[in-house]
Amino acid sequence: MNNRKYKYSMRYLLYGSFIAAALSACGGEAPIDADTRATIDSTATSQISLARQELDSLCTAAEKTELPQLVDSIKKVRLREIEEQLKNIIR
Repeated sequence: MNNRKYKYSMRYLLYGSFIAAALSACGGEAPIDADTRATIDSTATSQISLARQELDSLCTAAEKTELPQLVDSIKKVRLREIEEQLKNIIR
């Protein structure tokens, strides 16, 4: 569950930084030159790549730990349902 909270907090942090950057661009200052835009773009691209790698590793870890538990619980419920149906048929 902590991985899920971390994943969502990383996602909100990323969204928040994009919103903050967009809102700060609304000022009446001079436009940004091409070199600065290229620097911002390359920095954002690398940060997004790092965040994507981190989120992918968290999702992979969650899939390995949580998925078997979910499958087991679904199996248990289904086996109980089958046993109940068999009891009703035998009567």
